[in-house]
Amino acid sequence: MNRLSRRLLSVPLLLSLALAGCGDSQGTTLRSAFLGELAEKTILPTYRDFDTRTGTLATALTELERTPTEATLATAQAAWRSVREPWGIQEALHIGPSEELHTGAAVDQVPSTSGIDSLLAGTTPLTEQSVGELGANRKGMMAMEYVLFDSQAGNAAVLTRLTEGDAGARRRAYLRALGAVLHTDAVEVHGEWEPDQGNYVAQLASAGTSGSRYATQKEAVDEIVNRLIGSVEVAELKLSKPLGFETGGTVRPEEEEARRSDNSLADLTHALVGMERLWLGPEGNGGLSRVVAATNKTLDTTVRGELAAVRTALESIPPPLRTALLQNRESVEAARAALSNLRATLASEVVANLGVTLKFNDNDGD
Repeated sequence: MNRLSRRLLSVPLLLSLALAGCGDSQGTTLRSAFLGELAEKTILPTYRDFDTRTGTLATALTELERTPTEATLATAQAAWRSVREPWGIQEALHIGPSEELHTGAAVDQVPSTSGIDSLLAGTTPLTEQSVGELGANRKGMMAMEYVLFDSQAGNAAVLTRLTEGDAGARRRAYLRALGAVLHTDAVEVHGEWEPDQGNYVAQLASAGTSGSRYATQKEAVDEIVNRLIGSVEVAELKLSKPLGFETGGTVRPEEEEARRSDNSLADLTHALVGMERLWLGPEGNGGLSRVVAATNKTLDTTVRGELAAVRTALESIPPPLRTALLQNRESVEAARAALSNLRATLASEVVANLGVTLKFNDNDGD
């Protein structure tokens, strides 16, 4: 019996203890405070930041199209890395409008490199509209990375490809269009959260009251906790796949997500920040931690410790990940194991404590 299975056996007992230790009124108040804080102080600022940074990236890619130099390339690459931060943070906060608008697929899909190469070799005009209509695997941030970075040959090779005649001009036009589409998507999902636009902030903060899309607070907490567990699982898979955990243990560097930019470890760290903000709150003294600690301080301490263990393990991997996979495999395995421990605790003990309905998927389990 694996660790997660053993923990799930204790769900009924833990749930009954949680309910006995926290009256309905207190629990409702704590959840209301948590949902309001999450919406107003964590999710909304993150989408505002994402909007702003994608605008900066779009401008940098437009300038790169006009004047392709080492300086404009470096500026565009830095802007791309900058956008990865709020995007990674929101991985654990990916609920509501982002799900309805399919933002995740549009922004961060694994690219079809052959599809992109075919597109670049073609003659169809690469405008914001035409690129926006492409399949998710030929647009978004990872398609951008494919054209904008080369961790093996370096920026000189990237710049050569961006400046070689009509083919280079087409690559630059593609990047500029990708940047414009990304910013449009960011503006749209951000707007859905703003109080003077879509006002999803109020929908989440008022869960369980008339007018909210969440008929009960439980529905909102269920969605949030399942998303948190999913984000931990995604981070774990980003290490287990290149480690070869699914293919007999042979390292598969091609499975590393952001290998062209060597941004994989930064991406994982940003995702961890999102997990921390959801659990601890934006100032470290709120979040789900406060709700859980009201009935089980030991469990809150456990989760805090496991989050800290993930951070320590990630910081112990010598960058870049593509070389650590081969030369410091044990450090990568340690980080994967820390994420696995956190996921197991969330999916069993935290789910039980909060009375969450866990939604299993094909990747659940140890």
